[in-house]
Amino acid sequence: MKRLLWIGMCGMLAAACTSDPEGYKIKGNIANAGDGIAVLSVYEGRETVGTPDTVEMKKGAFTFTGKLETPLNVVIQVCPEGGQPADLGFVAENKPIRVEADWNKVVDQYGYRSFQETAVEGSRNEEVARELNSVYGNIKARPEYAPLARLTPELYQSDKEAYEQLKAETEELSARLRAEVSRECIRLILEHRDVEAVGATLMMQMRDLSYERLDCIYNALAPNVQESPLMAEVCEELAARKRVQPGMPAPDFTLQTPDGGTLSLSDLRGKYVILDFWASWCAPCRASFPAMKEIYAQYKDKGLEILGISNDSRREDWLRALEQDQLPWKSVVDEFPAEGFGTARVISMYAVSYLPTLILIDPDGKIVGTLDGEPAVKAKLAEIFG
Repeated sequence: MKRLLWIGMCGMLAAACTSDPEGYKIKGNIANAGDGIAVLSVYEGRETVGTPDTVEMKKGAFTFTGKLETPLNVVIQVCPEGGQPADLGFVAENKPIRVEADWNKVVDQYGYRSFQETAVEGSRNEEVARELNSVYGNIKARPEYAPLARLTPELYQSDKEAYEQLKAETEELSARLRAEVSRECIRLILEHRDVEAVGATLMMQMRDLSYERLDCIYNALAPNVQESPLMAEVCEELAARKRVQPGMPAPDFTLQTPDGGTLSLSDLRGKYVILDFWASWCAPCRASFPAMKEIYAQYKDKGLEILGISNDSRREDWLRALEQDQLPWKSVVDEFPAEGFGTARVISMYAVSYLPTLILIDPDGKIVGTLDGEPAVKAKLAEIFG
C-alpha cells in the first residue's frame, strides 16, 4: 500500500512540475548580448495580442512572466544597448521555459535580423513544432533526393536555363519528395493530436489534401487543438471548402471589370458558368487559353459562359495580359486586403489553392464541381450539351 501511495504522489509531483496553472515564466540567456532590454510579443496569426511586455536584460539574461489562454506563437526582440534588435520566435505555453541563443550568431537577411540557432526547453508545443519543421530537411537529405540539392538560388541567378532544365528533369522526384513529406507530417500530426502546435503544419499541408482527408484529420484532433487559434486557418479552409462542394449554392460576388464597371456572378444566372481563376504571372494559366478559346467558341451559343477571375494585385498587369491574350469571355479582377497581407477575397471564398483552377456552376447557381484541365472540361461539357 505504501509503495502504491508513493508512486501516486510521484505522479502528482511530476504533473505539477510540467504544468503551471498560474502562467508562464520564460527565462532567457543570450550569450554575448550584454545589457539592454527584451520585448515579448504574443501573436494570433499576424496580429499581436495585448501590449508587448518589456523587461530589462542584464548580461544577456532576462525573465518574462505572464499567462496565456492557450499556447501561442511569441517573438522576443533582443535589444542590446547600442545594437540593432534581433528576433527569436517559438510556441509558448503556461510552463517554465528556458531560451538560449548567441548574439554572435545573429543573421541579417532581407533586412530582418534573427538568431541562427536557438534552444528552447520547457514547451512541449515548441518541441513538437521543431520535430514537424525538421521533416522536410531530414527527408530531403536522403541520398535518393540528392539531385534536388542542385536546385539552388545561385544556379537560378547564374544560369536560369540550366535551372529550368534541371527542374523539369527532377519534377517526378520533387513530387515524390512532397508526397513523402506530407505522409510523415500527417503521421506526426496524428501522433501529437493533443498538441496545439500541429495546427501550423496542417495549415502548410492542407492545400495538397482533399476536403474529405483534411476533414478526417481535423476530426481526429483533440478538442483543445481544434479550438486553438493556431488551427484558425485550417478551420477557415474547411469552412470554405464545405461551401463549394458539388450541389452547394455558389457564393455570389461582385468584382471590377476591365472598363471600370462591375459584374456579379448572379448576373450570369441561367447559364453554365466556368469560373477560371488565373493570373498574368501564371504561365500554365495563359498556356491554357488557346484550348479554352476553342471550347468557348464551341459552346458559347449553347448556354456556356466563362468568367475569368484574375489574381493580379496590380491592375495594369491584368489589363496588359488581357490585351496580349485577347480573351473573348468576361473578365474581372479579384480584390486583395487593403493592408497588403493575405489572399484575395474571391479566391479565398472558393478555397482555390492553385492556379489555374476551373469551377463549373450550373444555370441555377449551384456548384457542379472543379474541372481538372482541358480533358475534364471537354468531357463534362460534352456530357451536358451533347
